[in-house]
Amino acid sequence: MKKTIALLLAVLMCCFLFVGCGSSDEDDGGNGAPPDVDDGGIKKPDIIETVITDPLTGETISEDISGSRPYCVMINNHPDARPCAGLSKAGIVYEAVVEGGITRLMAVFNDIDGITLGSIRSCRPYYLSLAQSYDAIYVHAGGSEEGYSDIKTLGINNIDGVRGYRNGEASSYYRDTNRKYSGVNIEHTLFASGAKLAEFAKANYNMNHADGFDTTYGLTFKADAASQCTKDAQSFRVYFSGWYSSVLKYSSSKDCYNLFMSDKEYIDDVETGSTADDVSIDFKNVIILDVSTKTIDSYGRQEMEVTGSGNGFFCCGGKYVEIKWERADRSDTFHYYLTDGTPLSLGVGKTYIAIADFESFKGVEWNV
Repeated sequence: MKKTIALLLAVLMCCFLFVGCGSSDEDDGGNGAPPDVDDGGIKKPDIIETVITDPLTGETISEDISGSRPYCVMINNHPDARPCAGLSKAGIVYEAVVEGGITRLMAVFNDIDGITLGSIRSCRPYYLSLAQSYDAIYVHAGGSEEGYSDIKTLGINNIDGVRGYRNGEASSYYRDTNRKYSGVNIEHTLFASGAKLAEFAKANYNMNHADGFDTTYGLTFKADAASQCTKDAQSFRVYFSGWYSSVLKYSSSKDCYNLFMSDKEYIDDVETGSTADDVSIDFKNVIILDVSTKTIDSYGRQEMEVTGSGNGFFCCGGKYVEIKWERADRSDTFHYYLTDGTPLSLGVGKTYIAIADFESFKGVEWNV
């Protein structure tokens, strides 16, 4: 009898083992589907898609360019030099005052190959400092003696259209005949071939960022960046001097800001001399930095303290918020924060950055 019971138990145990070796809900999801395996019977790993973004704009791109050095290009902003050429291709555009109370622009590009740029103007020390925050190739035509001194002593990689004696340097620049014979002064007619500038840069400089450099440029992006803003900023005026200012107007249909100077929209003359090709320059973000400025000579040249820390404003989606900025030294990137210390995130798109002295002039006039 005991042998019979033992035999029955053994048979039952085999049945249980057979059932346990079959497909389970855990293996097939409860629907009888085969496990996610390749032809060799090995379970396939989960596929995680990596999104590559433009370090200047946060926009999705197909190739990782974060290790490549950008270009910072000096753009003439005298009324006789307008419209500019090439700025709609820039990721970031700076505006700051120079001598005479007028302003000059510096445009930051990931690449300039194939872009017509101009008109090109000279360097100033604080613009050089801004370019260093990007570890950039600096494109200019001439400069103040202090600017040239900084280029030499700081070893700034530059492409000069005035004193550029290296093969292919000054020849990257040319005088635009349409402007040359339109009656404007000669200094407003100098343009550059982005293709030739890029060719010269690649032949003369290391085009990769140095080890340890912050290839994010201190910037972060998010889709709802406007949610950080609390006050209305449909249109506003930034004062750079006693008689020079720029107006930014928000377009709800495009969800961007457009720049206006002398009551006219600041546009990009993509092909110089052809007004049919004029395009708007759409800025998703506007940053206004309060920076101490002073006149340092009888010519009216300016000195700006673009390291250290200060206050400012961030505008996005038709609203603004107060911010703080920090920059440890010339080799550091700018870091932006909300007033409670939370890092600021930019909206995905291009950025316009105005540098102005709020104490010396009016600062910002909201909703003009």
